[in-house]
Amino acid sequence: MQYFMNVLDPAHLLFWVTPNDMRQTPRVRIMLDRGAAIEIEAGVEFANIKEWGWHATGLCGFDVTEAVCPGLGAAHHVEIYDCETNFLLYRRIPAPQKDVRLLGLDYTVAQENPLRDALFGQFQISYFGVQSIPHELLRCVIDLHYTESVFIYGGVLYQRYEEVLRQRKYLSTILIADPYVELARRILWLRRAAESAQDETQRWRTEHLREPCLFAAELDLANPVALRKAFARIDTPTFQWLANPLTRHLASMQPDEVLRPEHWQAAIQNLSRFDVIGHRGFWDAYAATMLDVLGLDIAPPPERPIPAEVASLADALASLSAVSDLVAMDFDLSDKVYSAVEKQWAVGPAA
Repeated sequence: MQYFMNVLDPAHLLFWVTPNDMRQTPRVRIMLDRGAAIEIEAGVEFANIKEWGWHATGLCGFDVTEAVCPGLGAAHHVEIYDCETNFLLYRRIPAPQKDVRLLGLDYTVAQENPLRDALFGQFQISYFGVQSIPHELLRCVIDLHYTESVFIYGGVLYQRYEEVLRQRKYLSTILIADPYVELARRILWLRRAAESAQDETQRWRTEHLREPCLFAAELDLANPVALRKAFARIDTPTFQWLANPLTRHLASMQPDEVLRPEHWQAAIQNLSRFDVIGHRGFWDAYAATMLDVLGLDIAPPPERPIPAEVASLADALASLSAVSDLVAMDFDLSDKVYSAVEKQWAVGPAA
């Protein structure tokens, strides 16, 4: 799926949507001021879309005016969704809005960032958890033309989208986590996923992670000797999913790339291009910096503590030499960021 939105004026929207099945004629759902929704089928042909091979007939365009959607121009809150996928294509809200494009790269499995939630209402349109958006569609999202008030948050492969991010002048930020804490979170996430997979109706959600889920489910977390043996014979798919997620998100073009030393070099170069870099060991400093850069006079949200189960497992993993390859690249990056933030802020809470 791909799309392009052109806002001629508040009462006139011209756009196209190419569905996943290019033989289909797309439909959209429009909601004004959170009232009843209306559905509209594409009625405008875009010959170039057909020529590019993105749609079978080119009948994939929408010319939405007051005649089609009464009240469009005066509506304070407008949302347009693709009917097939329920994907948000357009959003208009009343002020306040930050006139900035913000990328929050979050490579962590939990993506627990209270600042993210606090910033949601400051932007005209926000997309969270973007790692689940297909590549072609995510590129359309990053390249939005109809507004400069955009907040994109989640597991973006930075190297893959760096060109369009630079062209669209995104402000980029990242919050670094302790690599062993992140590894512990990922293992516990896999164990919960393995439990869910026992339900046949839910199994499809984690079928692509069958080996990692099986590995995590069989770990004896209370037995250091068993843990050491398990990680010494870890299978390749599990290693790929667990290893160095920070380096992977900063330096990979594809999610399944085998990481090499040159990836670490690319990761640190790309990291230097970020506008705000924080470390979870200095949450208050990061939150204050982000709010200052965005010009927001709001109280920074409190940090969410690391669950005891995660902290305990992270400590156990840190004592195992067999785990070192899973965190080596990320540990170097995390250590450099921690040291830099510590020097800048002089003191901070424990990591």
